[in-house]
Amino acid sequence: MGIKCVKMPIIIPSSCKVYDFYHSAMWLNNGIMYGKYKPDLVIDIEIAQEMVRDRKKVSAGISRPFLIDVTDLLSVDTDGRNYLAGPAGCELISAGAIYTQNQLLAFVGNAFILLDKPLVPAKVFSNESAALRWLEPFRNLN
Repeated sequence: MGIKCVKMPIIIPSSCKVYDFYHSAMWLNNGIMYGKYKPDLVIDIEIAQEMVRDRKKVSAGISRPFLIDVTDLLSVDTDGRNYLAGPAGCELISAGAIYTQNQLLAFVGNAFILLDKPLVPAKVFSNESAALRWLEPFRNLN
């Protein structure tokens, strides 16, 4: 039995260590990295850089698919988006699934993919199971 992360239907197995940062919570499960942005997060270049540094620590130097719940995100500025889509932001990510059930944030996520062109495969999902199925082929690419 696991615990539910606030506002996220993804269940965190009790065996998973959750890394709690001021910008997000992250954990690993079955070769996939999960993340959930904290409520009302505003991502600028400094926050984006710190998030990437923290994600790299959690990944233990292994490239992994990443499922990020952006449901509570407030905004991301241009420099933050560019950084997250670029070489440093995509380092140690084999693919990125952006999860939200908020239609406006889904639109923003799709615009990010279309305009900022992340260097790894990326897709927006409103269904966790579909996101995990899509990420599966990217699990063991090391």
